[in-house]
Amino acid sequence: MKCTVTELEIETIYSRIQDEDLNLSPEFQRGEVWTANKKKKLIDSILRGWRIPPIHLIENEQYIDEVLDGQQRLVAIRDFMNNEFSIDGRLQPVDESISMLHNMKFKELNPNIQRKFKKYSLTIIRLTEFSPEEPAELFFRLNQPATLTSAEQRNSYIGDTRNQIKELVNHFEKLGANKQTIGFSNSRMAYDDIISKFCYTLEVGNLKKKITSTNISDKYRNNDSFNQKIIDEVKDTLVFFIGSSKLGQSKFVITKLNINKATLFSWLLFSYKYKNYIDQDLMAELIYTFEYARELVKGKASSNLLGFEKINILFHDYQYLTQLFLIFNQRASMGSTDAMSIIYRDIILEIYLIIYTSDESFNPNLAKYLTSDIDSMSRTLEEITTEFKWGGTINK
Repeated sequence: MKCTVTELEIETIYSRIQDEDLNLSPEFQRGEVWTANKKKKLIDSILRGWRIPPIHLIENEQYIDEVLDGQQRLVAIRDFMNNEFSIDGRLQPVDESISMLHNMKFKELNPNIQRKFKKYSLTIIRLTEFSPEEPAELFFRLNQPATLTSAEQRNSYIGDTRNQIKELVNHFEKLGANKQTIGFSNSRMAYDDIISKFCYTLEVGNLKKKITSTNISDKYRNNDSFNQKIIDEVKDTLVFFIGSSKLGQSKFVITKLNINKATLFSWLLFSYKYKNYIDQDLMAELIYTFEYARELVKGKASSNLLGFEKINILFHDYQYLTQLFLIFNQRASMGSTDAMSIIYRDIILEIYLIIYTSDESFNPNLAKYLTSDIDSMSRTLEEITTEFKWGGTINK
């Protein structure tokens, strides 16, 4: 199969589409599926002079080019030039020359802007002399699902904010964070996602604000870096958490944690609050016994394991512990940034600290709620949330 690369101006491509010398809808294509918003983003990219991916064409026996890859891009260009949708001048990052064209359709543009648009060149890759299976294989390879995670998308924003998070993630991994120590790796930039949200939470200063991908993306896009105090606090927190996790590996039979992104977020928050008040020995015990108990109520861990005898005593003394861990597991599966889930997980870790250590001084007011005959843990968590306005501030 031969691949010939050429550059064609939009004016030429549009003319060939209108003359039906370029077929946008061969049988193997998936139909016109782009949303209006995606079409507007493509037109915005062209108006900015940004390069877009090449178009792959197949020359058939009648010398008509059929679109192998790039159908949606060409459809968007055709529809725009046919006056079917307008420009969105508010797309980030805002370009003043484009914002002046907001809501204008192609035929409403100044002739100079129309000419500039039509002179934009697309890279065209034309396939010829191919065997029957080769274009299909190329089409499959070009269109394999490759949806980016929010963290992967943010990674394209070059600037101080991205560099700060990358430095923290590298620090986290050098300390020993990996699938064996915490239960999951940095595949798809999972650590970047959690650490950036953790930094943002500390910056906001409370747990009640729902953290969205848009919040974090705006920080990256606007290069709105975190202040050094937050970065230093996060570094210290990562050292404390990973140090405790690695210590737990040597103390307990279970040497591998099985936490997810939501649980890591909560443990980092807990570590931030208590890194100056409890030692790593106790933190290791809290992490491993708590995570063991969570697996136990799921039926995924053996009971009476060596080193976890205290858990059985706690389950006996506090009948509501099973409810507590079930709620935590449920709230950990709802996502790491749902505000109420974060608050409930935070309260549960505080409750466990008091119960496990038998030390009410960590939170005397909370300790008053922790009688052994609590009937409904769900109702108790609601009462605690309301009574203490939990999450209004992140107390250390």
